[in-house]
Amino acid sequence: MSRLFTWLRYAALALIFTALGLLLGRSDSGAQLAGALGDSASRLKSRALETVVAAADLDTRALVLMENPELMKRVSEGGAFGGQFSRHAAQNMFADDHEHAIADVRDKTVVEAAGPRSWLIRMPIVNAVLFETDAGLVLVDTGMAPAGPALVQAIKSVSDKPLHTVIYTHGHVDHAYGTWALLEAGWTPEIIAHQKLVDRFERYIRLRGSFAKYMTQPEPQLPASRDDLVWPTRTFSGDELSLEIGGETFVLKHFPGETDDQLFVWLPGRKMLASADYYQGFLPNVGNGKRVQRYVQEWAQALRAMQALEPAVLLPAHGGLITEPQQIQENLGVLAEAFEYLEAYTVAELNKGTRKDLIFQHAQLPEHLAQHPTLGVQYVSVKDVVKMILKRYTGWWDDIPSHWSPAPLERQAQAVVELGGGLEALVAYTRALLSEDVVLASHFADWAFYAAPGDAAVQQLVIDVYRQRILDPASNTQEILAYLDQMALARGLQQASAN
Repeated sequence: MSRLFTWLRYAALALIFTALGLLLGRSDSGAQLAGALGDSASRLKSRALETVVAAADLDTRALVLMENPELMKRVSEGGAFGGQFSRHAAQNMFADDHEHAIADVRDKTVVEAAGPRSWLIRMPIVNAVLFETDAGLVLVDTGMAPAGPALVQAIKSVSDKPLHTVIYTHGHVDHAYGTWALLEAGWTPEIIAHQKLVDRFERYIRLRGSFAKYMTQPEPQLPASRDDLVWPTRTFSGDELSLEIGGETFVLKHFPGETDDQLFVWLPGRKMLASADYYQGFLPNVGNGKRVQRYVQEWAQALRAMQALEPAVLLPAHGGLITEPQQIQENLGVLAEAFEYLEAYTVAELNKGTRKDLIFQHAQLPEHLAQHPTLGVQYVSVKDVVKMILKRYTGWWDDIPSHWSPAPLERQAQAVVELGGGLEALVAYTRALLSEDVVLASHFADWAFYAAPGDAAVQQLVIDVYRQRILDPASNTQEILAYLDQMALARGLQQASAN
């Protein structure tokens, strides 16, 4: 009980000092008073926030977000993937027992009618697609793990038919991890996926710690054995599988894209297309620097194949329903053209022998594509897409001779510090550079950090530099998450020094 009162007391103090700081900063006299109170208030606020985090069993990353609440807005801008954002769900995507995540997804899930006996189930971050047939229900994707109960509730809200078939469009956590709740609800559907999904599930188990790091998820929540996953009951290995369910045809078409196991689902009788992650309403997550290989060329081929079907309704896995055939044709075609252009550009530059960093630094789309509303940069950039293409066709070397067998990064950093006149001078130079060129300043912050990670001034420099990079409108969601992790690392070292 005393721990609860301590938590509440410090939580209140944290909120008071946050609000006080905002109010005082709005006037000249307030700014002077804030300066006079700043040191003691900052220390008490920091202590309050740290106590809240400790009492709530949260991590250093959460502390950074609590200390810098404006950062959450930047994280959520692209992290919602065209839907509503749920912080609890985003931070616990593999958890089937996280009460806050389950409740938040349930509160934010809506069902949209897409046509007769057809629905788009819009959950935070991701969608599922539901079709009713005479034989029962066909569900395309099952969301992330905490979305399972919301999915059950959504299905039952529109139909009382049994769940006949589940189709996994691919094995990503936001598409194939809510199935546990369907089984607990008493349904026993056939679960269909491409054979390559099995390999993906096995990689999640084998590389559990790596996926936890690069997906910023709690490692204990990731699957540790085969029993932690709901596997397909039927797979296929070719490019197409046709199913007859309730007198209707469901065509599953496989094209590598965001994953090597991805597929889309076409209902010719309804002229409806469940497009999986091939179309997302913005520049898709094809250039992800933390993930395994993605396939730009085949992704474009999938988009052209979808165009050729002439769908009347597009049901995407991210973003809203599209019911105008002309708009569907345009949006699919624009994305295909963008990918085809970047693929051709990168291959041409490789054949010229252009240095790799120059290839992605100079990459840009033609104006008619760059300005199209469905190609906005949210999660990755055009340069990131080109980096993924380079990764596919070339080795790990970046064309810089010294990088083939480099000196240890820490030794390089120490040499840079020495050349810069010492640690204090380098920190001062980086702070002066921060207002002029935050991108370049981040390089110097890295040198300082890897040379002297235990230095208090360096730790604060890293926090301040990457805070500004997150707030920079040019930063996309994927890099924002990397910057947030670096802030958390430096903040954790600060905490360790204080204890």
